[in-house]
Formats: sequence, C-alpha cells, structure tokens
Amino acid sequence: MTTELSPSISEALTLFVAAKKSAKSVQQGHQELGRFVAWCGRDRKVADLSPIEVAEYAQQIGLGGSESVHRLSPVKTFLAYWKDQGWIENGLASHLRVPRTRRTTAGAKTANRPTYSGSQLSQEGYDRLVAQLDGLKGERAIVLEDIKRAMADKDFRENAPLEAAKDRQGIIELRIRELEASINNAQILPEGASSKVARSAVGAKVTLKDSNSGKTVAYTLVDVREADVSENKISTTSPVGQALLDRMVGEEVTINVPKGTLRYLVQRITATS
Repeated sequence: MTTELSPSISEALTLFVAAKKSAKSVQQGHQELGRFVAWCGRDRKVADLSPIEVAEYAQQIGLGGSESVHRLSPVKTFLAYWKDQGWIENGLASHLRVPRTRRTTAGAKTANRPTYSGSQLSQEGYDRLVAQLDGLKGERAIVLEDIKRAMADKDFRENAPLEAAKDRQGIIELRIRELEASINNAQILPEGASSKVARSAVGAKVTLKDSNSGKTVAYTLVDVREADVSENKISTTSPVGQALLDRMVGEEVTINVPKGTLRYLVQRITATS
C-alpha cells in the first residue's frame, strides 16, 4: 500500500481499538499504545514508520528492565494488525524486541560512563515540544466538542462516534501530560557558534570514519525526543548513541548491532549551535 492510502498512526489506533475492543489484552495495554503513538508521531502515516525506528523504541523501553517484554506485547499486536490490514508490506512487529545485554569490549568501555536520563534539548527541540503541546491543547478542545455532540445521542450502546472520541481524548491527554513533563524538566543546551569540544555529549556532532569502508558519517547526539534518523540525529538511548557518548577525537569505537560489528574512528567532535 502506498503512503497516500495508509492511515495515520492515530487513525490506525482508533480502528484497532474499535476492532479489538472486546479483547482484554488490548484494554489493559491501551495506555502503552498511547505512548507508542505519541512517540511515533500521531499524524505520521503508518507506511512511513521504519524498522529502525521500531527497534529504537524497543531499545528505549528496554531501559525499563524486567517489565519491558510485558510493555511491548500490546504494541506488537498493534503492529501485526497493520500488516493484517495491508497498510504495510513488511511486518514491523519482529523488530520490536529488547536487545540482549552483551558484555563486549565496547560495552565494558561504556559501563562507567555518565548516563543522560534527563531531557537535554536544543532550543529548536524545546520550541518544537511547546508547539506540539499548544497544538494538542487545541485538538483537545475540538475532541471535547465531538464528545458533547456524540453524547447528544442518548443510545450509548452502539455509539461508535462517542467511543472513538473518548479513545482519542485519552491519547491526547496522555501525550499532553508527557509533553508537559518533558518541557518542565528540560535542560536547554546552550547556543552559540559551532566549536570543537574535548568529549562528546548530548548536543554534540560526532564525525566518524568507517574503519572498513573508509567512508565518513556524522551523527548528532540528541535526547530521544529529538531523534530523527533522516537528519542523522540519533538518540543517546540507542546502541549507537550510547557508544558515541563521552568519546574523544582519535578514539576507536566498536559498536555491536544485529547485523554485525561496526568499527569507527572519531575524527571530529563539535558543539552544534
């Protein structure tokens, strides 16, 4: 199915909940599905979501420990539903797994590094969250009006518009709470002209040389809320992002990924404006 014909992720959730509303597992996992939709971007088309992004979400959830597998279960069912509906050609559910912890040379090097659990955002990223929050508050008002109109129909037993509006309200309220928490706890990274820095940290741009191919690639280390694979902005909770934290120019980096081992040489580290 083409991107133009696929529903948005939020629309897909509404259809999924309506189709599976009698399933107890779906009811129990509704909050987790709301988090997943908010993380992906509610207005994005389901066909636009990539396997890398799904794996990144699993990596983020995996930081939560033993309950990770349970939290991913409803999301797997949701992604499988996309495939069943023909919205995507290749299944995404298989990419939603928590990576096993492997003790490697790279892992040993990063074991004692500082963790970045807080929200360290660029001014651009912070402004983007504020704009998203304002948009959601406006949408909340519209949904509340939809609920009022739907409740005008006294027969609540088969009131599909009311159920859909309430589901949407729940997702919006969850996302608003998450955004407000992120904004209130955010640390805005200082702005200024790009300059060389001694060690990589959140907000740094790291230029690497592939030890095998000789090609160079540059990644900007960002909070998970700013991650954008298309712009080479990678989350510091991802395997690659974690491996690139607290590095110095000239240091060799070994990163274990599902397809094998990547080896890079750090060529340059700059503080982005």
